Amino acid sequence: MEELKKELEKLSKAYVDTPENEEKILIPFIKRLLELPMKDRRKLLPLIRELQWIKDRFDGFSSITTCSAARAHFLSAVQFVCANKREMNMTYHIKFDMLCKLLPLYTPSWVTDYFASDDETWIYFDLNYEELMQLMDMGYLKEIAPSRIAHLLPRITRIRNKEPQGSDTFNSELLLKRDITLKEHIWTLFEYESTIVYQDDCAKNAYKKGATTRDESISAALYRFSLDGHLDRERILKATLATFHRNFKKDMAGWFAEFFETLQPTAGELLSLQEEIMKIFTSSYTKPVNIMLQQLKNIATEEGFRYQEFIERTTSLFFSSPKNALLTLYSIFEKIVAQHPEMKEPCCITLCQLFLKKDESLQKKAANFISKYGNVSSSKLQETLQSYQPEILQSAQAILASFKPQSAEPHLAEEANATEDILHTICREDNRIPFPADKEDFLFQLSRLFDMEENWEIETTIAAIIAFHPQLDKEDLNRMEPIFQRAANMVANSWEPYEDLLATFLLEYQRLWAQTDNSNTGVLRNMFTRLEEKLKGIDKNRGAYDERSFKRLADWKPGYSNATCFTPIQQLWLNVIRQIKGGNSLPLLSTPTHTPAYLQATELIRRLAVYQEAGKKPCSWDFQLAIARCAMEDKEEAIVTARQLLHDEYLHLCLFLLDENTQPEPPYNHPTAWVAAGLVKAPETEFKAFKSFSCNTLPHNHLTGNYEWKEVKPKENSYETDRRLLQLDFHKWHKYIERNSHQLWQEHLIINSKYNMDDSRYMEPLLCCYPNRPEPLIAQIISNYMAFGTPQEDSKRTLACALRMLLSFHCPLKEMSLLLLSGSLLFVDKTVRSYAAELWVEGLTAGRINNRRVGEILARLINMELAPLKRFTTQVYESMYKRSAFHNHQLEELLTVFISGLPDKPVTGLKQLLELYLELLTINRSKVTNEQLLQRLQEWATNSNLKKVTTSLNKL
Repeated sequence: MEELKKELEKLSKAYVDTPENEEKILIPFIKRLLELPMKDRRKLLPLIRELQWIKDRFDGFSSITTCSAARAHFLSAVQFVCANKREMNMTYHIKFDMLCKLLPLYTPSWVTDYFASDDETWIYFDLNYEELMQLMDMGYLKEIAPSRIAHLLPRITRIRNKEPQGSDTFNSELLLKRDITLKEHIWTLFEYESTIVYQDDCAKNAYKKGATTRDESISAALYRFSLDGHLDRERILKATLATFHRNFKKDMAGWFAEFFETLQPTAGELLSLQEEIMKIFTSSYTKPVNIMLQQLKNIATEEGFRYQEFIERTTSLFFSSPKNALLTLYSIFEKIVAQHPEMKEPCCITLCQLFLKKDESLQKKAANFISKYGNVSSSKLQETLQSYQPEILQSAQAILASFKPQSAEPHLAEEANATEDILHTICREDNRIPFPADKEDFLFQLSRLFDMEENWEIETTIAAIIAFHPQLDKEDLNRMEPIFQRAANMVANSWEPYEDLLATFLLEYQRLWAQTDNSNTGVLRNMFTRLEEKLKGIDKNRGAYDERSFKRLADWKPGYSNATCFTPIQQLWLNVIRQIKGGNSLPLLSTPTHTPAYLQATELIRRLAVYQEAGKKPCSWDFQLAIARCAMEDKEEAIVTARQLLHDEYLHLCLFLLDENTQPEPPYNHPTAWVAAGLVKAPETEFKAFKSFSCNTLPHNHLTGNYEWKEVKPKENSYETDRRLLQLDFHKWHKYIERNSHQLWQEHLIINSKYNMDDSRYMEPLLCCYPNRPEPLIAQIISNYMAFGTPQEDSKRTLACALRMLLSFHCPLKEMSLLLLSGSLLFVDKTVRSYAAELWVEGLTAGRINNRRVGEILARLINMELAPLKRFTTQVYESMYKRSAFHNHQLEELLTVFISGLPDKPVTGLKQLLELYLELLTINRSKVTNEQLLQRLQEWATNSNLKKVTTSLNKL
C-alpha cells in the first residue's frame, strides 16, 4: 500500500492533462486500483485530500492554495473509484467524457441517486442538461429530480465560446431537440427556483450586441412556441400566474411578471384569467402587482370586467403599493365610473385611502376625483372624509372645501415638556437584572446558556458560576452534562466566534470538574478524551481554513482573521476560571445590574469594597469594563457611599469618575482603570497624569472614536462598488500592533475584522462593553457596513443592531453616532431607516442629540450624491412627522439646516421635501427666517418645477 501511495503522489504531481496521458496513464492506473478490494482503495483517501492542496511558507507566513487543474482531474478520477457518496468532494473536476469512460469500468451503488437527486450535493458534478439526458439514454439514469431539471434547463440554449475573450452565443432551437423538454421538463421552471433570470439576461445582451440575429432568450422562445403550437398557450398563461404563489425570490417573481407581458395576452385571455390575476394582489412584491394592474387596465372598459370585485380586492394595495401602482389604480377607477356611474361613491370612498400617503400629487388626485364624482350630501362619504382629516394636506383640503369637513387639528402625540428632566433614569426597579436566587435557579439558568437572547443573561450566568460553584456536587454535575455536551458540539461545528468562545469557556470550566473526577468510570475524563479525538480528526487534510481542534480557552482565537475584538472578553473569562480554580469567590466587578448593560455606581463601590477588605487586586479587564458600564447618575449618593466604604486609590479613582471637579491623584496601581475612568468622564480630555502610563500608547482619538470622515471612493477596477462614508486608517493594523499596548478594551477594536462583527449575535456583546461611550465601536461599524450601494444582509443586520442598542443606551450621541444615525436615515433598507427615525425621536426627547448637527450631516451626505433624497422624505412622513408638537418643531429645525445645506442645483426629490417643509411650517405656524434658506428659495424659484412651492414658502 505504501508503494501505491507513493505512485499516486508521483503520478498526480507530474500529470499533464492530455488525451494521450489519459489513455496511457490515468485509465490504466484506475484499472489497477479496481483490482483491489474497496477497503484497500479507501486507504488512499487521506492522501487524495492532502494532494488537493498546495501549502507554502514565506517570510514566516503560511498559505494554502488549490492544486493545478491537471492534478485535480487525475485525483478526481481516482477518488471516484475509492470514495463513497459523502466523501466524494472532487466531482466538479470530473469531465463528462471522463465520466463516460469511468462508468463502464466502475458504477458505484450511489451514483444513480447522486446524479438524479435534488439534494444540493449534485451541484458538484458539473453536468449540463444534455449530458444528463445522455446518461439517461445510456441507462445510468431512469429519472431526474424536477428541481435539478429546473436548475439546469435555463442553460440549455447557451453555447460556450471556447476562446478566452469570446462571447457566448445562444440558440433557443435547442429546446426542440428532445420532445420531453417542452412536453414535461419546461414546466419545472414554473415550479422551482432556477437561474433563468441570469441566463435570459445574458441571451438578451447577446442579441443587443449582435452576437445573435434574434432574441434567443427562453422568454422570447416560449412566446414563439405558444403561438406556433409547440406549447399550450392557456397552460403557459396559467402556469405563469401560479408562480406568484410559490414564494419565489424577488428576481424570479419579477422575471415571471415580465414574461406575462411578453406573452401579450389578448383581452379575451385576460378576461378569462381575472380570478388568477386578482389573487396576485396579495403578493409581497410590487412588480407583479404593478404589471397585473396594467393588464387589468387594458380590459377595464370591456364587458365582463369584474369591476365590483376589483374595487373590493384593491383595498390592501393602497397600503403597500408604490406611487406608479397607485396612479394605475386611479386610472382604472376613472374608467370604472365612466362605464358604471353607480360605482361613483364606492370608488370615492376607496380612493380616500390615498390620503394616508404623504404625497401631495396623490392626495390632490384623490381630492379631485372626489370633488368630481362625489355626492356632497352623502353622509357616508362625509363621515369617511372626516376620519381622514388629520392626514389630508392643505392643498387637498382646499379642493375638498365644498364638502365642508369639520375643522380638526392634526392628531399629535402628547406634548413633550422640554423644561422637565427628560434624561431618563438609567437604573430603575423595572430594569434591574435578577441574579439567581439559589442553586436550583442557577442550574436552570446555566442549562439555557446557549439559548439566551440577551447578553446580560449570559454575563449574569457566568458571574453566578463563581458564586454557586462551591455549592455544587456530583449530582449537580450530572445535571450539567447536557449543556457541556452541547458546548462540545458547538466547538466541533460552529464558526460563530462569540458562540465558539462561550462554548470554549464552558468546556474549560468542565475541565475543572474533570480534574477532580476520581470515580471509577472517570466519565468526564473519558468524555474529554473522546471529544479531543473527534475534533482532532475532523478534516485534517482540508487545509488551514477548515482545520479545527479543541483548544484551551487561553489559546482560543476567532476564525477567518487576526481580529482581537473578543480578546478582552476571553481574558475576563480566563480570570473567572482562575478564580474558581483558586477557590476565590469574590464577585466580578463588571456584571451589569440593570439592562441592557449598566452597572449602578453604588454597587460598583460595594464590590470594590469587598476586594479592598480581602486585600485582592481585581482583574484589569474586569475593572475597566465595570467603569465603562458605570451608570453616571445619582452621583451624590455614590460619592457618599464611596467615602464611607473605600479609601486610598479606590476612593480617589471613584471620586475622579463621579465628581466633575476631582482630578487624578496618585498612586496609580491600576492605570488601565484610570484611563477607562477618564474616557467615561471626559473623553475629549487628555489627562496629563495618564500620559506616562504604559497602556496609553495610541492617539487619543482612537480610544474615543473621534474620527474625521469623508466619502471613500471605490477603487478603480475593484469589485467593491459600494460607496462608503468612512474608511479608518486603523485598517493598516500592522502599524498599530507595534504601538498597541493591548491593555485597554478600546485598543482591541483597532485591528478588528468585519468578519467577526457581522451579526447582532456578535454586535450586542461588543456594544454592551461601551454603554457610556460606544463611539469607537460605532466608528468600526460605519467603516465596515455603512455602504451606499447594494448592501449585503450582514450590513442590514449590523446597522439595525447598532441603532437598536443606541436606542437602549442613555449616552449622548457624539459625531460617530450622529453619522450612523444620519447615514441610516438615507440607507436603502427600510428597517434600518425605521430604527434611525426612532432613535431620532427618542434621542431628542431625552436630550441626547445635537439636532442641528444631524441636519448638517444629512446635507453633506446628499451633496456627496450617496443616496436619493426621496428615501429621507418618505421616512420623515412615515416615522418622524406629527409625532408630537415638540418633535414637529425639532423637525422644522432639522429641515431648515438640512435644506439650507443642499446643493445650489436642485436635487431630484427636492420638490417633495419642500412640500413637506411647507406643510410642517403651516402646522407649526412658523415662517422661513433663515437667511441662507431664503436666498436658496429665491434661487430655486427660477426652476419651473419648484416655483409654486418656493413662492408659498416665501409668503408664509
